[in-house]
Amino acid sequence: MIVHVTHANRQEIVDLLTAEGVAFEIGNMSSTRELVTGSFEVYQVRANVPEITVPPMYRSSEGDVRAFRLPSGRLILTDLEGNLEQITTPPPKAG
Repeated sequence: MIVHVTHANRQEIVDLLTAEGVAFEIGNMSSTRELVTGSFEVYQVRANVPEITVPPMYRSSEGDVRAFRLPSGRLILTDLEGNLEQITTPPPKAG
């Protein structure tokens, strides 16, 4: 998994991967410029986390989400470019 996180989200993903026991690397910071919001810092985080089929509840009509499952079952969702969308815990399966 390669995910791009802002400076604000960097510590959250580091804490999560550490707690999950997942080895990871943080790439160098780069700056990205947005037309309206100015510029912000972006970091690339690499971790050995498997990509899974996106569960139906997280799919958008455009199909523009990727999902990666952590050892605990929690999911890291990114857009197709690898930008962090959310970290979530899927509901238990009914059955």
